[in-house]
Amino acid sequence: MQLKDYYTTLKVQPAASMLQIKKSFRQLALTYHPDKNPGNAVAEATFKEIQEAYETLSNPAKREEYNYKRWYNRSIHETFVTEALTPGSILHECIRLNNYMNTVNALRVDFDGLSYHIRQLLSDKNIDILEQFNDESINVKIVEKILSPASVLPYQYAETIINRLLRVAGSNEILVKQVQIFAGQQKQKNLWYRYRAAFVMIITLLICWLIYMISK
Repeated sequence: MQLKDYYTTLKVQPAASMLQIKKSFRQLALTYHPDKNPGNAVAEATFKEIQEAYETLSNPAKREEYNYKRWYNRSIHETFVTEALTPGSILHECIRLNNYMNTVNALRVDFDGLSYHIRQLLSDKNIDILEQFNDESINVKIVEKILSPASVLPYQYAETIINRLLRVAGSNEILVKQVQIFAGQQKQKNLWYRYRAAFVMIITLLICWLIYMISK
């Protein structure tokens, strides 16, 4: 089971007392509070992470359960989940997804799971971060790395992802065009899947008719 490292988030040791946890939380909350960082998506996301960590570690029962899960993770050498708070880390997760999809059979993909994962990578929070940094070179790579795994999804799954990719593309006309071409390809695939049964039936009937005419 993958976990976030709440102790690292709050910058305290695992053996920290409740007083130390509260003190560190207050200092970090003051630093990253949205009121002190208006329009800063990274600060807002960090503040939410700090709140989430404090909610767990300040509750004795939740902390005990978390400590057990943390110990188990370490015992099986499982790494902690790191929250994507920079364009570089978001791109890294997109590359990981793309590399993973290159190793699996597209016919056996869990559409719900893949769609959910992509939507998490392109969450409103992550897009806000991308827009804040406005690093066009990274945004281009993110769109490219998402288009490949998204191409296996039926259009009803891909439609929401396309809208999010357009937000990432922003004012980059070339990138917008690339996403629009992808959207058109997905629509065509959707039409083919919708009407292929009727098309196959028509072809079959034509073949049968030709065989009948020839046999006469």
